[in-house]
Amino acid sequence: MNFIKTFLITLSIYIGINAVFLVIAILISPAFLNDIFFVVSILFAATMNLPGNFLLGFITLHLVPDSIIALISMLAILVPTLVAVIIGARIGDSGKISFLSWFLTAVISSVGFLLCVFLGQNTSLYLGGDWASNEFFYGFVGTIMFYIIPGIANGLFFGCFSFLFSKD
Repeated sequence: MNFIKTFLITLSIYIGINAVFLVIAILISPAFLNDIFFVVSILFAATMNLPGNFLLGFITLHLVPDSIIALISMLAILVPTLVAVIIGARIGDSGKISFLSWFLTAVISSVGFLLCVFLGQNTSLYLGGDWASNEFFYGFVGTIMFYIIPGIANGLFFGCFSFLFSKD
């Protein structure tokens, strides 16, 4: 399967599984439905967590008052990424195509999240506060880099797994 098909399948699987976890989040807390930019941004938000966040969350899980929500949050970070990486690796023609398809998926997801936060900062209380605090600390260009660098890091880290799990 060529690169474009592998990339599109990887991206659709990633966003589709994130949508499943979004539905779970809405069922737990229906207040999400009042903020459409926040709901859309959640589809891309898993790439904003660096790979070590899952391990750190797992280690501190017993310290969280509501362990079920913390567990679902950790799974929402890891499951879409791993499923998309493994399926992309298995359908890609080579390790290089598998790596590049996941890397591009991660970078596009981080740029999608950046666009949601930037465009929704005036209408969404959550996203506006996120953008304003980051812009205060990092400046405008630093805030843009703050949203893109985790996508690059996830693309490189999980792209290596995609390369290792590839067919060839």
